[in-house]
Amino acid sequence: MKALKKILYLGLVGVLCLSMAGCSNSDKAFKVGDAEFSNEDVQKVEAILVNTADYTNEDYLADFIKSKDDKEAQEELKNQVLSYMINNEVVYQQAKKDNIKVTDDEVNEKYNEIETMLDLNTIYKNKLADLGVDKIYLKETIEKDLVIQKYKEKFEKDIIVTDKEIKDYYDNNKEDFKVESVQASHILISTLDYDNNTVDRYEKEKLKEKAYKILERIRSGEDFAKLAKENSDDKSSGKKGGELDYFTREDKSAEFTKEVFKLNQGEVSDVIETHSGYEIVKATNKKTEQKSLEDSREEIINRILAYKYLAHIQTLRENTKIEIF
Repeated sequence: MKALKKILYLGLVGVLCLSMAGCSNSDKAFKVGDAEFSNEDVQKVEAILVNTADYTNEDYLADFIKSKDDKEAQEELKNQVLSYMINNEVVYQQAKKDNIKVTDDEVNEKYNEIETMLDLNTIYKNKLADLGVDKIYLKETIEKDLVIQKYKEKFEKDIIVTDKEIKDYYDNNKEDFKVESVQASHILISTLDYDNNTVDRYEKEKLKEKAYKILERIRSGEDFAKLAKENSDDKSSGKKGGELDYFTREDKSAEFTKEVFKLNQGEVSDVIETHSGYEIVKATNKKTEQKSLEDSREEIINRILAYKYLAHIQTLRENTKIEIF
C-alpha cells in the first residue's frame, strides 16, 4: 500500500505539472515548439513540487527547500523546474507526432486512483486545493500524463538491459542498495473520526494540545510505554507499549519516516503530524543491511532504463525548438 501511495504521489506531480501548456501570459518564461509557458506557470509547478516533496521519500528538492532563503539555491530550484517542464512538453509533443492516444476509461481509472490517494491524506489534498488543483483541473491534465507514460513504455519495450550492465551497476553503486530500518515505539493521537474523515479544526486543535501535553510528560521522565498503553489510539501497538516492528522508509508514510529516521537510538521525536493524526515516536534500535544483487535486480534495471530514457529526451530536446526568455 505504501509503495502504491508513493507511485501515485509521483504520478500526480507529472499530471499536475503537465497542465500548463498553451497558457497565454505576457510574462513569458519559455517556449517549446508553439507552446508557450509563463513565469506564473513555472511558479505554480514549483509550488506543487515543493508541497509534494513533503509526502514522498524522494529528496530531489531537499537541499533547495531547506535553503529557501538562499538566492543561489532558489535559482537552481527554478532551473530544475524549468528543465522538468521542458522535458515533459518535449516528450508530449513527440508522443502526439507518433499518434499515441489514451481512452476515456484510462483517464477515469487514473483519476479514481488519485482521488483515492488524496482522500487518504487530507493535509496534502488541502494544500493542492489551495494551489487550484480540483476535479476539473485533474480531469483536463491526466490525459497528457498518460500519453507520456505510454510513450515511455513504448521506448523502454525495445531496450535490452544486459546481465553485465546490471552487475556493473550494482558493483559501482553498492551503497545505494543498503537498506536502513528502524525499530520504534509510537503514541498516536488520531485526528480521524469513525468514518476515517479528519475531524473539524476545533477538535483537531484540542487533539494537538493533548499530544503536546503527553510529550511534556515523556520529557519530564514518565514512562513512554505506560503512556502509550493509556493514550495511544493505535490500539494494536498501544497494548504493547507502542512497540512497532522494524520498518524501512518505504513501509510507512514519508511525513512519518522523514522524522523518525533522524532520531538516534533512544531519542524521542517532537510531535509529528501525519494524515492519521499526531504521533510521538521513540527510536529503540536501528540496523542496516546490504541487499543482494538478485534482490536489487529489478530496481537496477529500472534505473538503467531511466538513464537511457533521459538520454533519449536529451536527443529530443536537441531536435526541438526551445526558447527560454
